[in-house]
Amino acid sequence: MSTRTLSSDQQTPGLPRYITQSWHRSREAGLVPDREITQFEYVADLDFQRRLVQCASPVLDRLRHDLADMPLSIALTDEHARVMLRRDSDRRLAGLLDSACFAPGFDYSEGRVGTNGVGTAVESGMPVYIDGAQHFNEGIREFTCAGAPVHDPLSGRLEGIIDISCLARYANPMMRQLVVGAARDIEAELRSLGSAKQRAVLAAFIAACRRRASAVFSLSCGVFMSNSGDHRILDPVDEAFLREEAQSMLAPSTLDRFTLNLPSGQAVEVRRTLIEEHGESAGVVLEVEPVTAGAMPAAPSTQRAPALPGAVGTSPQWARCRTELADLAAASTNTLLTGETGAGRTTLARGAHLNKNPQAPYTVVDCAASTVVTDVEEALGSGATTVILRRIDALAAPDDALIAEMIADDQHGYPARWIVATADAGNSALLDSRLVPLLERTVEIPALRHHPDDVLPIARMHLGQLAPHRTVTLDDGLVRALKKYPWPGNVTELVDALTHALRANLAGTLTEHDLPPSIHSAPKRTMTALETAERDTIVAALRENGGNRARAARMLGIARSSLYRKIDTYGITL
Repeated sequence: MSTRTLSSDQQTPGLPRYITQSWHRSREAGLVPDREITQFEYVADLDFQRRLVQCASPVLDRLRHDLADMPLSIALTDEHARVMLRRDSDRRLAGLLDSACFAPGFDYSEGRVGTNGVGTAVESGMPVYIDGAQHFNEGIREFTCAGAPVHDPLSGRLEGIIDISCLARYANPMMRQLVVGAARDIEAELRSLGSAKQRAVLAAFIAACRRRASAVFSLSCGVFMSNSGDHRILDPVDEAFLREEAQSMLAPSTLDRFTLNLPSGQAVEVRRTLIEEHGESAGVVLEVEPVTAGAMPAAPSTQRAPALPGAVGTSPQWARCRTELADLAAASTNTLLTGETGAGRTTLARGAHLNKNPQAPYTVVDCAASTVVTDVEEALGSGATTVILRRIDALAAPDDALIAEMIADDQHGYPARWIVATADAGNSALLDSRLVPLLERTVEIPALRHHPDDVLPIARMHLGQLAPHRTVTLDDGLVRALKKYPWPGNVTELVDALTHALRANLAGTLTEHDLPPSIHSAPKRTMTALETAERDTIVAALRENGGNRARAARMLGIARSSLYRKIDTYGITL
C-alpha cells in the first residue's frame, strides 16, 4: 500500500491540513508508523453511565437501524478519545475492529495511536475524515473513519466524539456529513436532558455575576462554570479543590454561608445558593470572596469540638465529625462510619471511646480476617465497652448473618456496649447486610483532600510518632507540597510519604525533595507498574535539573514534546 511521507514544516498537497498537523504531532510524540498495533491501552475505570452515554445510545441505535444494509460501525468516545460505545451492522467488520482494539475501554487518542478518526477530531476540535493510508499507524490503514466532536450545548465543553468506520474499500466522503448530523442529534439530546435545570442555574449564575464583583462558580449536570473573577482570587489548585467541594454542596443544608480554607492556605468566604427545578436539585451557585485578616468572621458561640485522642485538626468538617462521634459514644448509639480507606475512621472511633472513658478497654476486629467470627465472639465475651468492627463490607454473607445474631444477643445483655463499624462509602454490598440494621446512625468521614488545612497538624503528629527522639523541621516547599497534593490514599498515604521522607533524610530539615515522587503527581487514572516507574524516573530527572524541562528531556534521552506529554499524562506538578 502506498503511503505519503510528510515534511515537518509543510503541508502535503492534496491532504487536509488537520491530517498533516496530526502526523507532525504523532512524530513529535515519539510515535512511529508501526505495522503492528502496540500502543493501545485499556482503561478499566471509565464511567459508562455518564450523561453523554445515556444521550448518545438512542442516536447510535437509530443510526445502526438506518444503516443496517451497509457494513459500517458507529462508535462513541469520551473527550479523551476513549471508546465508550460501539454499534456494528456487519459481523466481519466488528471482528476486525475488535482485533484493532477499537472497542469500549480502549484509548484511541493521538498520543497513543497517531492520526485517526477520533483522536484527531479531539485534537483538531473539528469533524475529520481519515481515509485508509492517511492513518499514521499502518495497523489500522485498512479502515476509513469519520469523526465529529460532540459539545455540551450550554457550556461548549467537549463531551466526546462520534465516529463512523468501515473498511477503506467501502468508504464514502459523505460519512463525514453523516457523523456531523449525528453529533448535532446527540447535542440535542443533551440539551433536552439538562436544559431546564441548566437554564435555571445559568440564570442564577448570571444574576450573581451582576450582583457581586467577586468570583462566582456554578455546578449543574456535571458542568462547572466560573466568571473571570476566579483568576484574581484562586490559583488552579484552589479552583480544582473548590470544584470537588461543590459536588458535596449539592445536598440540602441549612449552612448557606461559611468560611473555607483552601490548599494554598488562603481562607475564603463562600455564599452558597442551592437551585431547584420542579422540586429537584438543579445545581448550586457559589459566590466566593477572600477573607482578609481584619475581616475574619467571629468565632461561633457554639461549644468547642471535643479533642479526641489521635484525631488532630481544626477544620469545620473534622470538628463536626469529632462532635458527632463524641455524642454518639456518650449515648452508646451503635454507629456506622463510612468514607474512603485511610480517612481515619478507626482513629476517630478509638478517639471517641477514649474521650468517653480513657480507662475502659476497647477491641478492634478486622472483618477481612479469616478468623473474624471467633474474633467477634472473643470481643463480645471480653470486658471491652467498645467494639470496633473494621471493614464490615468485607464480610461474607454467612459471617455477616452470624455476627449480626451475636451482636443482637449481646445488646440485650449489655446495651451499654458501643458497637462501631466501618465501611467504604456507597458500597452496595451492604444493602443485603443483616448487621447494618443493628447500627442506628451513619457518619460519613471526609477524605483528607476535603479538609486540607488539617494536613499539616496531622503530619506533625505522625512525625512525632515516627521519630520520637528527633526534632523534625519542615521547609516551606515541603509544607506547600503536602497542602497541594490531593492525598487519594488519605492519612495512610500521608504517613507513608512522611516515613519515606524520614528515611531519605536522617538528619536536618525535611524538604520536598525527600518526599516520594508520587507526591508530585496527580494522574487522572490508575497507573500500571510500568507507568509508575516511568513517572518516578521523570520526577527524579526534573528534581536533579531544578525543574528545567529541556535539561530533564536531554538527560532522559527523549524529545521535549514527549516529556511535556508525559508530564501532562501523569499530572506531574514539580
